[in-house]
Amino acid sequence: MTQTLKHHEGKTLGGIYYRKTSCKHQTNQTLVLVMGYGGSLRIWPESFVDKLAEHYDVITYDNRGTGLSFLPEDESAYTTQSMAGDLEEVVNTLGIERFHMLGYSMGGCIAIEYALQYTPRVQSLFLLSTTGGGSVYTRPDKALSTAMANPQGKTLWEIYQFTFALMYSPESYLKVEPKLKEIYEAAKFNPTRPKALLGHSNAFKYFDAAERLNKLTMPVTVLTGAEDRLMPPENSQALHRAITDSTLVVVPGCEHGVHIEMEDLVVSEINKLTARADAS
Repeated sequence: MTQTLKHHEGKTLGGIYYRKTSCKHQTNQTLVLVMGYGGSLRIWPESFVDKLAEHYDVITYDNRGTGLSFLPEDESAYTTQSMAGDLEEVVNTLGIERFHMLGYSMGGCIAIEYALQYTPRVQSLFLLSTTGGGSVYTRPDKALSTAMANPQGKTLWEIYQFTFALMYSPESYLKVEPKLKEIYEAAKFNPTRPKALLGHSNAFKYFDAAERLNKLTMPVTVLTGAEDRLMPPENSQALHRAITDSTLVVVPGCEHGVHIEMEDLVVSEINKLTARADAS
């Protein structure tokens, strides 16, 4: 990394905490990263954000109920529609009119909902390890999804380890554990509370864009790990079939954390997508 990065952090009037990471020399491109189930902006690997910031102003933020954002008490307040509204408040606060967007896992559901509600805003859409929900959702093994919703461990690090181990094969986990430990260190002071996890589960449960995916008109890349057990690759294949201007990328040997296992490849695919969007 040869360029100096700068960070701007703040909170919207509605209580959503955000961070803008950019190079000293301004770019005219903005990329918003939307995190998934139970995750705050601290779950994004720092190296991943920094590499993207060589090309874009990168906006990350804490979904409602996570990190430093507000915590709704009622689980019914957590829907992909309301969470898309939170993102709209973030970009309005920052004065951003148009941007590229990446949604990861449940964050992809939020990103799809946002792109359907606020289509003129979105220059391109990168869907990473996610689903369109409803009739195009292929579920993981029931035991695996139950384990994800009920993480085990006596310490916070053990709970994180338990969750991360569901995302990788034992061999892959050993390779990425140092980076996962970095993520844990960044996130440990602001763990997501149980009521927010229930709320996020509620949002994912009722997300259904199956009959609306053909309304996504911006350039889209759909990327999945070929061995993803949490969000089986059939979900990405269904998205690709339903979205007219989409490219499907299947990464052999990877599971649910492709951007951690194959960081440079994902950054490269993002750059390809934004170049395609600029040329269209």
